[in-house]
Amino acid sequence: MNETEILFDSVDDALRFAFSYSTQQYSPTPMARAMRGGNVGTGKGLVGVDGAGQAGMIRAELKEFSELDRSLLIAQFAPVEMPCDCTRACCSGNRPNVEWADAVSYLTEHTTYLFAGHLSSYRLRRTLVERHFGGHRDIHGKKLTIERLAQQCDIHRQTVSTHHQKLMAYFRGTKGVNGAVGAQAVALRRADEQLRDRGFVGMEEAA
Repeated sequence: MNETEILFDSVDDALRFAFSYSTQQYSPTPMARAMRGGNVGTGKGLVGVDGAGQAGMIRAELKEFSELDRSLLIAQFAPVEMPCDCTRACCSGNRPNVEWADAVSYLTEHTTYLFAGHLSSYRLRRTLVERHFGGHRDIHGKKLTIERLAQQCDIHRQTVSTHHQKLMAYFRGTKGVNGAVGAQAVALRRADEQLRDRGFVGMEEAA
């Protein structure tokens, strides 16, 4: 793949494009609508079978990544819901994205060790993981507050807050002298190196 064929300006665009392209989107209708709405990364005009092929090639580059890294990337860049044009009367125009939900399930189980020696509710962890990666929004599209989540899970606010802090430290990292790099940053750096090396994403310009 030479420089003239590079279709993505950033790894974020490439991953969002790949994880948003479903097998039912070979025709431009639902995918085109999503692209025009700015919900997915763009591949500089790729639609239909060409778009699906490009998405598959990007996904193939991540095949050898650990399940943790893949789950982190899917949870971050895949949409919570996918467009649906089944035309059924009960259809809202969207359907749950099973791939995103599976990634969240894995991350919920994986982060159990963060709470070793303490009682930890699976429901609370999953709710917080979903919230962090774009789920559990209110009618205005904003994240639900810690107070609201405590009410929904019927758990004391301080317990919810403590869980939230531990999960955010793991996913985002911590600052300060003894700060640690977050798991998301580690996974994204690996994807960035891989996709730039294989020519899917343009090389970074020197400062």
